[in-house]
Amino acid sequence: MTDVLAFDWGTTMVGVLDVQTGIYTPYRGVEKSIEGATRILSAEGVIVSFNGTACDLPKLFELLKLDQSEQVIGATHDDMLLITSNARWPSDAGTGSIKGPGLIATYKYYLGSNVPVAPEGLTDEYEVSNWRDCHMTAALWKKWKRGELAE
Repeated sequence: MTDVLAFDWGTTMVGVLDVQTGIYTPYRGVEKSIEGATRILSAEGVIVSFNGTACDLPKLFELLKLDQSEQVIGATHDDMLLITSNARWPSDAGTGSIKGPGLIATYKYYLGSNVPVAPEGLTDEYEVSNWRDCHMTAALWKKWKRGELAE
């Protein structure tokens, strides 16, 4: 089975949610963040982010001291900000123009609900926020893969 990993870079951590198992791993601190970044860039399958093209991936490359022009990503990258922007404003698709409110508002628009509540045992506020971002990104990705992300 290939990886499907939703990820989110934070200033002091890299969070990774295995979309297939639901297992979330917070990689906190420099050494652990390097481990998380390496996991993302060496994944085989799909990596999923929200604004990862402009923010998260460049930060992972920086953390690992890699040149972004190097083709070191082993997986396909699905950036849900780009995908949802193209779905909601198809006339702008392919123009490079990105529209959209942000992850929470996009999640509510497509899933019509409040943000998810963290699982029991995850109590650190920063990790909860990172988990939530990974979880919402994964939920948007699943909806898109089912073909349910139309305007």
